[in-house]
Amino acid sequence: MLTPEGTTGSSKIRAAGISLAAGVAILGLKVAAYTVTGSVALLSDAAESVVNILAANIALVSLLVAVRPPDDSHQYGHAKAEYVSSATEGAMIAAAGGWIVLTAANRLLNPQPLVHISVGLYLLAAGTVLNLAVALYLLRVSRAGRSIALEASARHLLSDVITSVGVFAGLGLVAATGWMPLDAIAAIVVGANIGWMGLVLFRRSISGQMDARFPPEEEAKIRTVLNAHRGEIVEYHALRTRQAGADRFLDVHLVLHRSLSVGQAHLICDDLEHHLEEELPGVDVTIHVEPCDASCAVCPHPAQGARSSEAR
Repeated sequence: MLTPEGTTGSSKIRAAGISLAAGVAILGLKVAAYTVTGSVALLSDAAESVVNILAANIALVSLLVAVRPPDDSHQYGHAKAEYVSSATEGAMIAAAGGWIVLTAANRLLNPQPLVHISVGLYLLAAGTVLNLAVALYLLRVSRAGRSIALEASARHLLSDVITSVGVFAGLGLVAATGWMPLDAIAAIVVGANIGWMGLVLFRRSISGQMDARFPPEEEAKIRTVLNAHRGEIVEYHALRTRQAGADRFLDVHLVLHRSLSVGQAHLICDDLEHHLEEELPGVDVTIHVEPCDASCAVCPHPAQGARSSEAR
């Protein structure tokens, strides 16, 4: 089983390169299977592999852009390039699903005999196993590096695996029963599934372009950290989070005791940022400090944590 070698930009690019090379090999197997059998289901499966290769190229280019460091024109980095890749891939997957359904419907109305089905099934099985291995590898790298472009490629390949399993089952039934329409029916079912998965991916990618907030479980971690510092802060509000590809940003307003010096407030913020980064590695934290009201009952007694931090 392939395993990810890290979560750096170079490992993501390497994964995209592996995806591209595997896509070419898998396409060759599927084209050979279609040529041998004449199955429209295999033709549809091969068509999706063409989309896989195009999508892998798009993902590779987007990652080459996304891993570039911030510059004067893009001071928050280039991570959103991944959303362009995943949205494009989602649209391509949906379009491929529609084409498969139309092609299969035509074959259903005009059935044709199939030949050498067993040879086609062996070739399809080999391509499916390779596809599954690469998909699982990409999924693991994407989760480790929070790459939506690689996740899109992984889910695309998984949809291709589902397609291939459906085609395999359909052709197996054709070989067992001799009823040719099963070939087209299998293609229609998997084509519809592919189209739906593409639409879901496209919608998620567009949401990412709109700076979606962190998942609920990650925001819960943030609140746990903030509540753990209640001995040093009066309260917090205006907590906001957003994601841009692999980059994540958090900003919050802290109300601190008005009697604290600038140095003490700075130490409290540094300690809080460090704690947040331990819980959410790589998060970019921005803190706005506000003094408490003059009527605050705790102000005559500044936080002990702040004094001990200053002493350190």
